[in-house]
Amino acid sequence: MKRFFFWNKTEKDEAAAKGRDLADASGLITGDPKVDDASLRILLDSIAEVTSSMDLDEVLQAIVAKSLAVTQAERAIVLLGSDPEQMQIRIARDRDGTALEGDLQFSRSIVRRAIEEDQAVRSVVQSDREALELGRSVYDLKLRAVMCAPMKSKDRRVGVIYVDSRGARREFSSRDLALFGALSQQLAIAVENARLYADSLAKVALEKDVEFAERIQRHMLAPVPQRHDGFEFALHYSASGKTSGDTYDFLPLRSGKVAILIGDVSGHGIGPALLSHAAQAAVRSYLEVLDDMGEVIVRLNNRLTASVEAGNFMSMLLVELDGRAARFRYVNAGHPELVVVRKDRVESFGKTGMVMGVVSDQPYATGGPVPIEPGDVLFLYTDGVVEARNAEGQLFGVERLHRLLADLRTLPCSDILARVEDATRAHAGTKGQEDDVTMIATRFLGEAGAAAGR
Repeated sequence: MKRFFFWNKTEKDEAAAKGRDLADASGLITGDPKVDDASLRILLDSIAEVTSSMDLDEVLQAIVAKSLAVTQAERAIVLLGSDPEQMQIRIARDRDGTALEGDLQFSRSIVRRAIEEDQAVRSVVQSDREALELGRSVYDLKLRAVMCAPMKSKDRRVGVIYVDSRGARREFSSRDLALFGALSQQLAIAVENARLYADSLAKVALEKDVEFAERIQRHMLAPVPQRHDGFEFALHYSASGKTSGDTYDFLPLRSGKVAILIGDVSGHGIGPALLSHAAQAAVRSYLEVLDDMGEVIVRLNNRLTASVEAGNFMSMLLVELDGRAARFRYVNAGHPELVVVRKDRVESFGKTGMVMGVVSDQPYATGGPVPIEPGDVLFLYTDGVVEARNAEGQLFGVERLHRLLADLRTLPCSDILARVEDATRAHAGTKGQEDDVTMIATRFLGEAGAAAGR
């Protein structure tokens, strides 16, 4: 990315309804609006903490503090390792935030149970006999409530997070357990990302670091569905160097719709690559609990503004496709336009907010719904496409792109992207690719396409 894309809002939006239709089975919803809002806020803030920092100590302290806050436990302990008998205490705090040191006792039987069952577990101790059954440490410490959740990144166990309390009236609820389990999943992502990053820096020279980061980034790239909900998809993704500050994702939503994400972090190298992946992971997590795309981008912007260095920023375009209703909605945070190629014209849909990471508490409007017809093609891209320069310094440009897309409309999506790539490379000539390039093409197939994909 080479330029800022700013947007000035002319009037305030109506307050958008917040999508908080979490499944009742999750245990997070209690029916009490204040309690449920607090649960959601803690979970979303924790996700943002995890996905925006590579400082393991900072993340661990934040998650421990939030675990204590939501459970009202007296102690919180994070143990790292894959073997329950060999796990080491990484951080321990009491309710006041004081670090706990020395030979700490805790219920190892609860830790083993959480690992064996591969899920968050809790136990309420009603008697000394039950305490002894949970372990001598529970009896000696006079614990009355214990909870533990495993931390796993993909199939790799990285540790557990554990809380306990001696309060006779404090029992961990199903809501506590559900929220605790959700926090543990996000903490596992942070631990694993920090481990991979630290290993790359410690074991190889700078060039090897870059190659390792490239492998990590390639491994984490989202798969591209061929068809979904009556849409055909294709992707072109190429970095100007070893790693890319571009990101993308294809996200099936709880509603049955599908969201497309494309984003671009300023600069090149390992830092932008890590930040782009962290932002993509944050959006994926947010969309699991929020239906309002504008709210998703507001939260991501606030986190980036608080965490990234001055001068760095990110653009993003998030599009929600609704094949059954034949329409789409979108949020554009300072990103190049969304192009829709129809039978008789080419339309563009521009920014609904400014780039992220510059000014906090910015509103981001949701555009649409915009109707589409079978055969229409949606084209998303990063600025490396239109800013490709030839030897004379001339840009490929938006107008040239629109004319090309109009001519290519009837081709399969993969062929459209291949032809655009050929055209930009031919335009650049000997200058070659100077910026990361990501393109997504999706064609609406209509009801026949949806039926064929089922």
